[in-house]
Amino acid sequence: MSHLNSRRTVIKLIGLGALNAAYGIPAAWAAAAEGAKMVTDPAHIRFATAGTGSGWYAMGGAFRNVLLKGLPNGSSVEVMSTPMAIANTFLVSRGDADVGLNFPPVVAWAEQGVGPFKEPISNIRGLLGGLDQYWQRVTVRNGYELEKLSDIKEKKLPVRIGTGPDGSLNEYMARLILEANGITYDDIKGYGGNVVRSGLSVITDLFQDNRLDMVMGITTPGHPNTAQLSIAPGQRFLGLQDHAIEYLKKYGFSEATMPAGMFEKQDYPVKGVGWSTGIYASSAMSDDEAYSICKSILAGIDELKGSLASMKDWTPQIASDPQRIGGTIHPGAEAYFKEAGLR
Repeated sequence: MSHLNSRRTVIKLIGLGALNAAYGIPAAWAAAAEGAKMVTDPAHIRFATAGTGSGWYAMGGAFRNVLLKGLPNGSSVEVMSTPMAIANTFLVSRGDADVGLNFPPVVAWAEQGVGPFKEPISNIRGLLGGLDQYWQRVTVRNGYELEKLSDIKEKKLPVRIGTGPDGSLNEYMARLILEANGITYDDIKGYGGNVVRSGLSVITDLFQDNRLDMVMGITTPGHPNTAQLSIAPGQRFLGLQDHAIEYLKKYGFSEATMPAGMFEKQDYPVKGVGWSTGIYASSAMSDDEAYSICKSILAGIDELKGSLASMKDWTPQIASDPQRIGGTIHPGAEAYFKEAGLR
């Protein structure tokens, strides 16, 4: 339950077209709420992000700053450390968070009750989209002899893999990429390897201590964890093969290539899939609350772009684009977009 008022490198981004193909979800947004306006009482927002030290956690801190400037005096924003997208879906749906960062494919999975969601979740509503650009991340230690992921199964390699905790898209992406190559976690164990599922700090330490050969998950341009391991001990990015890309498209991802130069010594493009981040609430959030959040954030767009490199190309047009948001847009958000001339 909401606590508000209770006191261009141009990359192909995931859009509703890809989600339609995967799940048959139509482009959907509610009619703009008539008379939606800024809240007048202090707002108290629980903002679900990701683990401390992550790009999303830093993003949450930046959003907190601009929200507090736009909302009434006495407002507060709690930046919540969470296991990321999948967990955030449940937190927002249950009312344990008021808003949360998420990905359009994950919202689509929730609406359909597929993938990590055993039953449909129908109360997630989009506020803003297209915040950044994500790609899959598959990196191996310098000197580790692996050229393509399919070699793991073909050669029965005892690879030691690190990824995010259960409930994170890092972990689910690792699982999907392995599945795309006909590999399960049990297979990895059978080859003599293992899969460590933990927070970024733990994975970083294990990789630097030569106790992991590979890190799998997701990344953004210049992500601090990915950047750190690119410098020491050094890592090499593996692209996805065509069959794996086609497999991931079934889950709502779009084919995309990470350009050269995103990280230290990554002087080559990395083929794979891409998608972007959005901000989501539940249908229980009032129209005025959704309107106020959107207006406050977009009023601070220059500050956000200045403090977050991943958002340097963000614009109100991108933020309000239904293709970037995905799923059903909150009517309070639509009211603000209409008022701001974005509809």
